[in-house]
Parts: sequence; C-alpha cells; structure tokens
Amino acid sequence: MANAPERTRPSRHPLIDRLLPVIALAVSLGLSYGAYTLASYSWDQVVSYQSPYTTMSGADFSGVRPALTDPIPGAQPRRVVVVLIDGLRDDASRTMASISGLRARGADVRLTVPQPSLSYPTWTTIMSGAPQQISGVTTNWFEGPVKVETLLDVAAGSGRTVVVSGPKDLDEMFNASEVATASVTIEWPEGEYVSDTVVDNALALDAEVGGADFLFVLLPDVDNTGHDFGGASPEYDEVVRKIDTDLARLIEGLDDGATTFVVLPDHGHIDSGGHGGWEDPVIHTFAAFAGPGVKQTEARADLQDIAPTVAVLAGLQAPQQGVGTAIDAVLADGNGSARDAEFVRAAGVSLAYIRKVLGDDGVRGIDSIGSPADLAALRADADSERLAEERDARFALFAGVAFAALVAAVIIGIASWRALVAALVGTAAYAALYNGLFFGLHGFAWSLSTFNEETKIDAFFNGRMLETVIAGLAACVVAALVYTALRRQPRGPQSGYTAGWLALGSATVLMVQASLAVQVAYFLWQWGADVTWILPDMQAAFKYDLDLIQLTALGAAAVLGPLLTWLVGRLHPRTRRTAQAEV
Repeated sequence: MANAPERTRPSRHPLIDRLLPVIALAVSLGLSYGAYTLASYSWDQVVSYQSPYTTMSGADFSGVRPALTDPIPGAQPRRVVVVLIDGLRDDASRTMASISGLRARGADVRLTVPQPSLSYPTWTTIMSGAPQQISGVTTNWFEGPVKVETLLDVAAGSGRTVVVSGPKDLDEMFNASEVATASVTIEWPEGEYVSDTVVDNALALDAEVGGADFLFVLLPDVDNTGHDFGGASPEYDEVVRKIDTDLARLIEGLDDGATTFVVLPDHGHIDSGGHGGWEDPVIHTFAAFAGPGVKQTEARADLQDIAPTVAVLAGLQAPQQGVGTAIDAVLADGNGSARDAEFVRAAGVSLAYIRKVLGDDGVRGIDSIGSPADLAALRADADSERLAEERDARFALFAGVAFAALVAAVIIGIASWRALVAALVGTAAYAALYNGLFFGLHGFAWSLSTFNEETKIDAFFNGRMLETVIAGLAACVVAALVYTALRRQPRGPQSGYTAGWLALGSATVLMVQASLAVQVAYFLWQWGADVTWILPDMQAAFKYDLDLIQLTALGAAAVLGPLLTWLVGRLHPRTRRTAQAEV
C-alpha cells in the first residue's frame, strides 16, 4: 500500500468541472475583445484630440488685444531670425561653432520640451507658445493648418515682411506660403541633404524683399539622420557638421548688426534614434539667442516660452493662445511696453484657461499675479483640482476591477488551491518573460521614442503581441509544472482528469489577464478613457496601451494554453508513472 498512488477525491460536480475551462475561456476572450476595442478608442482619443482651448483668449480678464497693426508703445520693431534645426541634440549643438558663437555673445537657454515630443506638436509649440494640450496638435498625423495663432500670423498681421524657408510641411501646418511675404518650401526627401538649399533659399528671399523683418528657417536633415542612424552615430555627427557650416553661412549672410537670432531644435534624439518620449536627450534641449535686446546670460525655460520671448524681442504682440511667458532672464530690456503687454496677455489667457478647466468659480479669489511662475502654478493647481474630482468619481471602476480579479482568484482557489498557486506562479513567470524581452533583450522603454518612426508602429505592436502569446504559453507550461510538483503522485488526463488540466491553462491565462486588467483600471482611474481637456501622462499612457495590447493578444493564449497544460499533464514522467501504477 505504501507504493499506491495518491488518491484524489472524485468531484461531486463533474458537469461544473467540465464547464469551468469553458467559462474561463469565454471570460478571457471577452477580456481580449474588450481590450482591443478600448485600445483602438484610447489611441484615437489622443491622435484625434479636439482641444477646447484653440479659440481661447484672455480678453475677459486682460482686455481686448489692440489691433496687430497698432504699434506697441515704445517698442522697437527689431528684425528677428528664427532657425529651427529639427532633431538637434543639446550635446551635439555644443560642438557647433555657429551656435557657440551666438551663445558667446548672447543667451544660452536650457529648454524642456512638453509631451509628446514629436515634430508637428513641438513645431506648433515653438510657433505659438501653446503646448500640445492647448494647440490640439498631438502627433505627426495631425492634418493642418493649426488652429492656434502663430508668430507668422502675428508678424504678417502687424505689417512686417515675413520670409519662410523650409520643408513643405510648413505650408500644411502654418499656411506659410499664404501668410509670408515670400516663401519657398521644398520636399523633404529621405536620404538627401537639403539644408544647404533651404539656407540658399532663405538668403535669396531676404535679398528679394530687401531685408525681411521676420525670417523663419527650418533645417530638417539632422532629424532624418537621427531616425536612420541614431543620435549617437557617426552619421549624425557628420550631418551636424554640415548643418554647422550652413548655419554659419546663414548667420553671416543675415547679420547686419541689427538682427536678433534665435536658434533651437524642436526635440533631440535617443542614442539609437527616435523621439516622442521623455528621455533626457529628447526633451532637454536648448535655445541660443543673440543680437539686439538679448542679455548675455544662461537660463532655463520651457519650449512654450520661446514664442512670447521672440514676440517681445521683435516688438510684436504674442500669439493669443500661448500659455508660455517671455523669458525675462534673456531680455536686456522690456522693449518699450512689449514685455508688459506680453505679461498682461499671458495672465489673461491663463485665467481663461482656469475658467475652461474649473468654470467661473475657478477664477474667484485670484486677487493678484506677481510673476510668470505664478501663472504656471495657478494652471497646475486648476488641473490638480479637476483631476482630483474626476478621480474620486472614477475610483469605483478601479475598485470594481480589483475586486473582480480577487473574486476570480478566490473561485480558482476554491476549486483547487494547488491550481491557484500554480496559476499565480505562472503569472509571475509571464511578467518576468515579457518584461525581460521588452526591457532586457530589446532595451525598450515606455516611450513613444521606442517607435523611432511612425511607419514602424504596426510592426512594433505586432511584435509585442507575438511576445505576449509566447509569454502566455510559457506561463501555462510553468503552471503545469508547478501543479505537478505540488502533488506526491499527480494524475494526468490519462487518469480521467482532462477537465482539470484544461482548466489549469484557462485559469493561468485568466490570472495573467486579471493582473493586467487591474493595471489598466488604475490608468483609467487616474486619467480616464476620454481625452477632452487634458492629455494624460504619456509614459503612463504608453504603458496603458501596451497593457491593452497584451490583454488582446492573450486571447490566443487562452485558446492554446489549455492544450499545453493538457500536454504537460499527459506527458510529464510523474503523471505517466502514476498512470502505469494504476493499471
């Protein structure tokens, strides 16, 4: 009798035992379909975000802005040249003699770029002072023109001569050829260097109009090279050297002693190539200011502060929807009343933003605003207050999903505590394998920079789905091995326990899905599914998308996993020995 196999008490509910794997499979497939639907909806919410702030003005708080053709009292209408070098890293800029020369006689500003750090959104921020949440430009799929006022609009509306030279995207985004006095926009071909042509066109147009009052030049080649070879590559450095030569040519050709230069990128690149996320080389960039009105200094600011600073230097009104403020540390003077007018505008639009977020009650009790920092703090406080209210209302969703996950675990545990332990170990194995592949093997991060290029997004997500299925099936195998190890003499399907082994695979996948569902619910508690007034934290949003992708792909594991646990139960040496002992 000592060698007799361990007896397992027969189930008193054989029909229920057979139904459990079917029910678990149905729940898993339902979760997969729901995740797929939610992923599509959530992605579209960000891509197609309709900003409620694009028509916002501070007129109710700071008065109607004077006509653009009315000169700002005491302001000198300075000639300003803005050069945007797409994708130039800060460290690379410090190897460029042209930019070092501007810094030596002007201001070196360390900038922080808002999220997402993609080209169209950041171009718009530079030109308008409106970050993505305000402008509504959240991705490079945006179909222009932008819905916020830009420096081109203000300069042209003020009667200044405006020259634009760069890629054709400037027409699509900012109606450059219609707004500017003279412009040339060219194709942005892959693999060809065009910045020399852009500089040639800018110099020719400036001569053609007899010296433009406002010039905007966009040099695109560094970004292309960053995508193709990476921000730490020799190829990237080589293009930076070419840009340095062409930028020096542009500065020399335009510098008449009365011209103010502003040179900056829209974002940087990670070492391997890509941007859009939060990595230090991507979001910590620079702006170099030099010329009349600029103080020799170092400063820190945000990307949205560029447009109002340029406006003050040029003696222009700033774009209306910009929530940035002029960088006082850069300004050698207030340019007559230009700086004061800009602060009044910025205060008015910030109060208008607070009213949009919180309603009329939100602006009551604000008696005075002392500095630009006060404006940023007031907007942040408004965001925090509304988010807190919405999170209170959404907490029940998170609690409900967490409770449902706990109930699923309890049901599995009641059916078999060994199956629950095995499923939980399998869930841990899934997390270790999936995250090991994601962070370890591939070196990915929860960041839009991971894509490198928009054309690679589908391949990226398809790859994560495939790895999800592999990790899910591995979790089922681990669970089956653990379940076998928990019995002295385990019985396999050949001993009449087919339903139990199938149910183990279903339970394991369901536990993996439950763990992901709780994480999805946490994001929804924090940010919600609808993007109507604030953009979510992009790092958290990227993880949320990946969680939904995993939940979707686990539907395949839910179908195949039970077959794997059945095979392990059928072929494991210990179950085979038990079966032979029973014969």
